[in-house]
Formats: sequence, C-alpha cells, structure tokens
Amino acid sequence: MSNYMNYDRYGQPTKLEQNASTNLDQDVNNSRIVKYHERQNEIKKYLDDILTPHYTTLLINKFGKDWQNYDLMDILKDGEVLCKLGLLLSSSVTPNPCSKFKNSKIAFIQMENISFFLSLCQIIKLKHDEIFQTVDLYENKDPYQIIITLMAFSRLVNDIDPTIFKYVVGPKPVKIKPQVPVKPFALRS
Repeated sequence: MSNYMNYDRYGQPTKLEQNASTNLDQDVNNSRIVKYHERQNEIKKYLDDILTPHYTTLLINKFGKDWQNYDLMDILKDGEVLCKLGLLLSSSVTPNPCSKFKNSKIAFIQMENISFFLSLCQIIKLKHDEIFQTVDLYENKDPYQIIITLMAFSRLVNDIDPTIFKYVVGPKPVKIKPQVPVKPFALRS
C-alpha cells in the first residue's frame, strides 16, 4: 500500500529527477524575450510608417541608413523617437508633455524624455498595466513591456486620429463581449 503523501502516488518525478535547468521566473523572462524578438520588426516598421511622413530624416540622421538593423531598445533609449511619436498628437492632447523633449546625451535627460512619453500615455488613458516603466526601456529590464505599450498606444491613437496613425500594430482587441451564461435556478437567491 502506497503512502498518500508520497510523490510516487501520481507517478510524478521528484525535484532531483526533473533536473530543471531553469526556474519559473527564468522561463517567463525567456518567453518574453522571445516574444520581443518576434515583434520588434513589426514595431520598427510601424514607427517608420508613422514618423517618416512628418520627420523625414529622424531615424536616418540618428542611426544611418541601416537603422532597421539596430535593436528597438537602442532606437528608443534616449526618448526622442517616443516623444516625436507623441508630438503627432499635439492637436488632440493639450498640454502635451512630449513638447518638453530635450535632445541630450545626459542619462537623466534621456530618462526624463521617456517619462514625458509615459505621461502622455496616462493622459490618453492607456491602461496602467500596459505602460512600461522608465527603467524597463533605459536599463533594458523588460523589452517586451515596451512592445506591449506601443501596441496599446497604436490602438488608442488610431481611434484618436486615424489620419496620422493609419493602422494598429499587434493583435486586435475583441469588440464583442462573450455572452454570460444564465445562472441555474438552483443557484439563484
């Protein structure tokens, strides 16, 4: 007769037998990095399509003709591209925090530029859990969270001004809510 508390009861391997080389946090982090790499080219194309008609040489002047070979985190790190993206909403959002943008090599100023964009995200009512933290971008802490923010940003600004922000990047939100099943009579009070 087997012991009820024994691992062998369900045939599950013990911790030693599993020989896991990573823990759950590492697995989640690795999954988010893979998702980041899958989506970053889509975000770079979106930034190019939206910014180039208004700031023709912004990306080329900053990074050269091969700017698309740069990592998205490097493109966004100083906050200039984000603030220029936010400035396209100037007619819809006043005051626009992105108008305070300063071009600088000083880390504090670059982080401040990023925070201007994040303030704009809050003003346009981007969900709090979809907004990245400044360190996520500046210190490369969570690259996928930047992707999430930019996808959510594209959905909102497309609704605000579809003439400038012509399309949405990332998965489309569901417009139809699922039907809630009727509660059985026995459970009604």
